Amino acid sequence: MKIIVFAILILAGLFLFSTCTTTPKGEWVLTFSDDFDGTGSPSGTKWESLQYNRRNNDAGPDGYWMTDDAYLDGSGHLVIRCRVIPDQNGDGDDHDYSTGMVRSRGKFEQKYGKFEIRCQMPERSGWWVAFWLMSDTVGNVDGSGRDGTEIDIMEGFGWTEKMGSALHWDGYGAEHQSTGQSTVIPGLLEGFHTFTLEWYSSQYVFYVDGNETWRTSAGGVSQVPAYVKISGELSTESWAVNEYWANPQDDANYPDYFIVDWVRVYTMH
Repeated sequence: MKIIVFAILILAGLFLFSTCTTTPKGEWVLTFSDDFDGTGSPSGTKWESLQYNRRNNDAGPDGYWMTDDAYLDGSGHLVIRCRVIPDQNGDGDDHDYSTGMVRSRGKFEQKYGKFEIRCQMPERSGWWVAFWLMSDTVGNVDGSGRDGTEIDIMEGFGWTEKMGSALHWDGYGAEHQSTGQSTVIPGLLEGFHTFTLEWYSSQYVFYVDGNETWRTSAGGVSQVPAYVKISGELSTESWAVNEYWANPQDDANYPDYFIVDWVRVYTMH
């Protein structure tokens, strides 16, 4: 009898494990896409671009977001550019830096689904690029990410084949919580790659070129819609210019470019 009971418990455990780790089955239906055709600014019906001092440094150059540094190249790509610019705020720096960002806030937001980008990493150190999701309620503090989570599908660099994915919730102050996963992708700095998030009500599943890199429900999966962000960022502070993140800037390396081929979002039916 003990053997039979033990066997039943094992089978029950296997069943529970499989139901917790398998993903729902259905058909992905396209809800949002951009192939970035044309020239000039990205589509105003899909994206907005912000301009402000994103990464202030009281002891050195600042890192701005500039609308001119997110543009279409006429060959079916969105370009996020990193460059050296004159001092913007008269704080005595020899120069500042700028990169670009676009987001779909107020134009397209979705809860759950598949979010994908096909893109090419930058070539130089000193800055980083990202494909991520954001909700306006990320700043709420309730001990979980269910009411809004920053979902970093991909954060990449021009100097390493290591890329990261991360989750942030409960704001960005003393109550902030986060978790992440770093993955080395051989050949990451060569050509285009596809980064994917499948966001379900019970878990997040991350992929690079169709290969799963991370599966998690950390924070309690977000249950609110999020908008899409594509960005470059640069900070001259010590936390950013080390071997664990962007590495130091070399002005001779700029301008440098993050090239995006397309973005697609699906919902499951």
